[in-house]
Amino acid sequence: MSTLIGIAAAVASGTCDGSYGAVMKLTKKWEWENIWILFSVIALVILPWIFAAWSVPELFGVYRKVAWTVLLRIFLFGAGWGLGSVFFGLGLYMLGMSLGYTVMMGIIAVTGSLVPMLVTNPDSVMTIGGLVIISAMLVTIGGVTVCGFAGMIRDRSIQKNKVEQQIRYSSFKAGFLVCLLAGIFSAMFNLAFHFGMPIAQVTSAYLGDAGTVFKNNSPIWSLALLGGFIPNFFYCGYLLVRTGSWQKYGQPGTYLYWLWGIFMGGIFISGAMFYGAGASNLGKLGTTVGWLVFIATGILIANLWGVITGEWKFAPSIARLRMVQGSLLLALSIILVGLGNYLLE
Repeated sequence: MSTLIGIAAAVASGTCDGSYGAVMKLTKKWEWENIWILFSVIALVILPWIFAAWSVPELFGVYRKVAWTVLLRIFLFGAGWGLGSVFFGLGLYMLGMSLGYTVMMGIIAVTGSLVPMLVTNPDSVMTIGGLVIISAMLVTIGGVTVCGFAGMIRDRSIQKNKVEQQIRYSSFKAGFLVCLLAGIFSAMFNLAFHFGMPIAQVTSAYLGDAGTVFKNNSPIWSLALLGGFIPNFFYCGYLLVRTGSWQKYGQPGTYLYWLWGIFMGGIFISGAMFYGAGASNLGKLGTTVGWLVFIATGILIANLWGVITGEWKFAPSIARLRMVQGSLLLALSIILVGLGNYLLE
């Protein structure tokens, strides 16, 4: 039963992660940095700390009972994830949405799931359940790759017909290096949670029967996301000043954008909490199994939003076919993850 709950929570997490970015389509009069810094303040600082303080009245007392090395590690992993999100945006700019997204999500899927598996339970790799999970990793990469090919076909068609020009290509080597760094650093989101479990254990002991998986994990997210806020704040701040886009905050007709930014942050932090609940219910390999489900679901939902918002309106039929094929592979990977985790229990 815990496996089903864990998979369901990871799917809910991926749904949130694949959806919050769609809100930015409603803030067209703002630049990316305008909405992103507002989102970062809400999602990475205000909401997680409010929830953590509400969940754990003696929040800093809990932190004092945990080794400072653990706290520092979580903060630094969070900061690494924040840096990865900056590289992620640059990677999309340099290699394009399809190729860049494919490279980065493939690296994130493998790095974020394989490292916890090797650290926590390396002996499980050569078991039947472990091999099924490894297979799920490969299927996930395959699904991401096929979806990437679909996007490449779409973008080439769009450019050829001069319907839309939204991608600037630069040096492939430089772009690939940025995407590689983005994939490695972005996976630290999962590592922050994985290595933050001592905090959850101390919180659980403190709260006792009043504790829930959401409350017990909240001190991990508040610390990790604070670390992630730092790189995002400085990068967005730099863009706001350099381009003068900070002036757009007073632009007429944009007052509702502030509410969209808050809503966007709420979706994101909900996804983080669902992920923690999912990983916590999936046993020793929760951060491996849950991460793969999270990644696969996020890509599926993001592509669905792309269809709904018209991103595939001018795409040729072969591109749509490849997207369906990639989506089916990602759905298969979720099934394999569930099977592998069941065999390991």
